[in-house]
Amino acid sequence: MEANTGTTTDIAACMTGDGKAWRRFVSAYAPVIHKAVHYTLQWNGGDAAGLDPQDVTQEVFCRLVGDGFHLMSTYDPARAGLSTWLTVVARSTALDCLRARRTERMGRQVPYTPELEEELAERLWAEAPASVPASIPASITDDRGMLDLPPGLLSRRQGTVLRLLFQDDLDTDEVARTLDIHPKTVRSLKQNALARLRHHFCL
Repeated sequence: MEANTGTTTDIAACMTGDGKAWRRFVSAYAPVIHKAVHYTLQWNGGDAAGLDPQDVTQEVFCRLVGDGFHLMSTYDPARAGLSTWLTVVARSTALDCLRARRTERMGRQVPYTPELEEELAERLWAEAPASVPASIPASITDDRGMLDLPPGLLSRRQGTVLRLLFQDDLDTDEVARTLDIHPKTVRSLKQNALARLRHHFCL
């Protein structure tokens, strides 16, 4: 059910600069907007992106009043209730903020270099136990416990490939023979794993 302030007259009053009408609008609909923002961020990785729902909620209000209340002027009560329309606006704003944050992070990523690869390897095994010989199949196929990483960050095969490459100092062809896979698969597993590690370590 729409709040009593959700009338065309109240919106028009907000757009003319009526402070009391604007305060009523904010009081009535801030919870609606915040709820939509919160759930959109929650289901789309907002925590990982470092976005605060309060900041995004503020961005929604900035969009509503920006350019002389242009966005707010597009509301049509014949097409949707005000709460429904604001929910759509809030979700769209939250998704825009997520895309902008991810684009920003991608732009800050440093180019991939052998030095970066070595830094990742050093962080990965800074406190790891001593290597288990690659000649022992059981250790090769179940070694995720050797990696000082959150569970699930790397798949079992990704962890195995990185250990053999960096800790056991095997080359790509040796790893391929050890695991009985194609060298191209080794390279793919390595690159995907390093990409995950770069994100995890914010490099």
